Amino acid sequence: MSIFLDKEFNALLSENYKSAILLAAKAADDFGIQIFLIGGIVRDLLLDNSIKDIDIAVQGDAVKFADFLAKKFSCKVIAVQENLRTTKVEFPSGVIIDFASTRQEKYEKSGVLPIAYNFGCNLEEDVKRRDFTINTLALGLNKSQMYELIDFCGGYVDIINKKIRILHKKSFIDDPSRIVRALKFKIRFGFDIDNNTYNLMQNYLSDVDNLMPLERIKNELYQYFNIKDKKVYSYLIETNAYKLLCDNPLTNVDFERLKTDFIKNLFNKDDLWVIYMSLLLINSNYSVQRLNLTSYEQKIINEVKFLYSNTRNILTDNFEIYSVYGKINIISLVIYYLITGNNSVKKYITELKDIKVLINGNDLISLGFMPSEKFGGYFEKILKEKLNGKLKTKAEELEFIKKEEKK
Repeated sequence: MSIFLDKEFNALLSENYKSAILLAAKAADDFGIQIFLIGGIVRDLLLDNSIKDIDIAVQGDAVKFADFLAKKFSCKVIAVQENLRTTKVEFPSGVIIDFASTRQEKYEKSGVLPIAYNFGCNLEEDVKRRDFTINTLALGLNKSQMYELIDFCGGYVDIINKKIRILHKKSFIDDPSRIVRALKFKIRFGFDIDNNTYNLMQNYLSDVDNLMPLERIKNELYQYFNIKDKKVYSYLIETNAYKLLCDNPLTNVDFERLKTDFIKNLFNKDDLWVIYMSLLLINSNYSVQRLNLTSYEQKIINEVKFLYSNTRNILTDNFEIYSVYGKINIISLVIYYLITGNNSVKKYITELKDIKVLINGNDLISLGFMPSEKFGGYFEKILKEKLNGKLKTKAEELEFIKKEEKK
């Protein structure tokens, strides 16, 4: 029995999205080519989720079709990826849709990008290259099968049963980043990983290819770690997925500290990635070089390693706390506090971090002081007083220096 998603289509898509898709559908009939909504959008229609991105598979040449669409309905082709025959098209309403030629893929080495071939193949061949059955569903857009659900791999039943299932037994060998993606979907949708899929995942993780490129895994982890769910780190440990990157992650981490008032406003969404990655890599080195970390990411991880291995458990003197932690990135301190609960870090962030000497060299010169190396000593004395709760104003700092000079 055929399943049609016209009600879901009309209920969940904005008017601009619907208008753009229907223009593409009309153009496809006029051009004599079959097109389909594909992947995540169809899955989200069935799950009653909000729609963010629209992907359309073209059973033919998507680039040529996009040119036809642009001429027929005053759309604009804004990007073309020639090697994959994919394109982005902006519609008059401002909606942007990705169009991709159907294709097959083969992997010559684990973890590397696949080689695409047989562009314009039948849709059934195209969906077999995808990651999980729930992402293989398509929705017909041509007049002959408008809104009809097309399911070659049993994705509809898996969505109903809330199962994450790969398409073939070499799936994780071809692309190990799919392991992280499986966890991402598990958390986002509340699905369970199919038993056979989980066993194949564990088979791969028992013998990870430590020479494979890590770029795709890094991209997946970035998305995964930015899911707002406290289980993201623990799932990575419990399922052994951490083995994709390291062999000895920190496990005794109190993530409730991230919710502490003095911490939660210190970082933004992008910092979560660095926080979690530092926890994974603090005891490991072998994958760091292959992760192609930015200089900022590398700096944070190195600072956390330094703090974790070199700093005394508790610093008590305010000036010492300020001197040590004031040179460290605030996110590094957040990570260190997350690991240790170190009260001196808390004190620095809540009480000492924003304390600054208010006077400068010109102020001392105006008092009649000759420029000299002594200036640095004056500023240090003022800072120590301020860190101990004294010298609140600039005037008090100047008066303090006058008294110091008379001693």
